[in-house]
Amino acid sequence: MSTTEAVISFQDVRLGFEEGDVVCGLSFEVFERETLVLLGETGTGKTLSLKMAAGLLKPNEGEVRVLGKHVSEMSEGDLLKFRHQIGFVFQEGALFDSMTVEDNVAYRLREESLPEEEVSPRVRETLRFVELEHAIDQVPPELSGGMRRRASIARALITRPPIVLYADGRTGSGDGADNHHVDFAAAGYLRSDGPIGNAPLARRICLSELSF
Repeated sequence: MSTTEAVISFQDVRLGFEEGDVVCGLSFEVFERETLVLLGETGTGKTLSLKMAAGLLKPNEGEVRVLGKHVSEMSEGDLLKFRHQIGFVFQEGALFDSMTVEDNVAYRLREESLPEEEVSPRVRETLRFVELEHAIDQVPPELSGGMRRRASIARALITRPPIVLYADGRTGSGDGADNHHVDFAAAGYLRSDGPIGNAPLARRICLSELSF
């Protein structure tokens, strides 16, 4: 993939259900090392857009390209391989309640058969980044909501994917934003001089509006 090519590209994307269109004419691009925020009211298709980027949903019309691949035209077998290049933080966290934080974060590494002697240092490094190393032996029911969110982020980052899709279900309060959620589509998100660096909250904002 060319270094000047968008890492994520939506072109005139439409997604609808029996009740009508939810996403209509959505177009945006995200480039390497860039963070894009999709901002909009509940029900405007923010999380659905992230699921299309991950190949979990296919648009009714338009083109979704991620890492140079036409995601909406890929077979399920190809999509399974493709998703290994994406970290996804779900709104509900989707942690395994019976597993420790360490095992939750390490799950994907072990699925990929990474040597066990490499797993523990990688897990600790990632948990340190999200300031959760102290909870490594706890299970999700013992954690606060914010700690569970950080554990989910650590699990998404553990394989050092080039893209992280972050679905955040928080709502604002007292500032006129009670019905707004924020979702993040971060590309080339945490690469600096080391394996894990820092990125700004957002460099661009894309508004997701209701379709009528």
